[in-house]
Amino acid sequence: MKRKKWLGTFFIIVVLILSALSLITMASLSFPQAQKEFGKSHSYLARQALWLLIGGMGFVFTANLNYKKYKDIIKYFYILGAFTLVMVLLIGRTSKGATRWISIGGFAFQPSEFVKIILIITLATFVYNLKYATKRDKVKTLPWLSSISILGLTGIYAGLIIAEKSFSNTAQIVIIGLTYLLISEVKFSIIGIFVPIIGILGWLGIVGTGYRASRLASYVGDDLGYHTTNSLIAIGSGGFSGRFYGNGLQKYGFLPEIHTDYIFSGYAEENGFIGALFLLGLYISLLVIIAITLRKIKNVYAKYILVGIFIMFATQVIGNVAVVSNVIPSTGIPLPMMSYGGSTTIVMMSTLGIVYNIIRALYKQEMGENLDEMNEIDYELINQRKRR
Repeated sequence: MKRKKWLGTFFIIVVLILSALSLITMASLSFPQAQKEFGKSHSYLARQALWLLIGGMGFVFTANLNYKKYKDIIKYFYILGAFTLVMVLLIGRTSKGATRWISIGGFAFQPSEFVKIILIITLATFVYNLKYATKRDKVKTLPWLSSISILGLTGIYAGLIIAEKSFSNTAQIVIIGLTYLLISEVKFSIIGIFVPIIGILGWLGIVGTGYRASRLASYVGDDLGYHTTNSLIAIGSGGFSGRFYGNGLQKYGFLPEIHTDYIFSGYAEENGFIGALFLLGLYISLLVIIAITLRKIKNVYAKYILVGIFIMFATQVIGNVAVVSNVIPSTGIPLPMMSYGGSTTIVMMSTLGIVYNIIRALYKQEMGENLDEMNEIDYELINQRKRR
């Protein structure tokens, strides 16, 4: 019990440190751009503080909402998510050639960020119901039908998001879908058919769009591109200990988007290898906590939710760091809890609240009060036998 409570306490500490680090970094990196755009050097900082506050409220809400309740309401959220993605294509705001935002009351939100967690819970519920119904009713499921259902639920979101010209979010959605295809214990012969088809569609999505093709050509060729070149300069000039807080140079118009997609580069310039290692250590700590919770929790539904959250968080961290360090071609991937942006911050904080709710489930010992200390499927089967 003490070990489990320590797990939750450490989780909260890491989240708070990341939140504080986000504001500290934003204060340093965003002020030149904020001064240029708004005439106030603290504009981006103030907005990021607001997003973190709203995200904190989302964290508290999801941390206190029993994760099992998602099973009854998630289908409505899935429909709502699809509706918002359609509305983006119809009335969305276009910026830099991409239509990804809906503006309401002076605030813009990005539905493609919110639908990630909706898809995770949707697929977790689908796979759980699939296995639970199979074991409970002793019926056989059709692997092909189950696979098509998972890919269909994923494909609806992926198709709408790629139409918004958001390749990175589409790739993340597809990875999440493939993850649940694997944990549904589908036959590898079926996966062997679907994966190449998805790969071909992804390749066509890259080469069939001019700016994506040019980014890939720059990555393969000798021309790194303006963003990538200055990103590498920022990371390299940080050296071992960095230029120290506030002394970074790339934020003065040399590296665009330094407070959003390239915030890791600006952070590394000022804090060096040591600071970057500390930041990555925080992310690794969160992933380790999620993995430990996934291993210890005996509730099947909770496990399925945590698998998706782990993949979502890991792909976003790895993807952002890989882009800014030129490991993969340039594409817009925000760094969780650090990059400026309301949608990504609120979604990440709320998602971490779900994780904390499941961690709290580990505290409960009485099986009659809560099913979290055993396999819920087995518990239901035992109860059915008793009622007979």
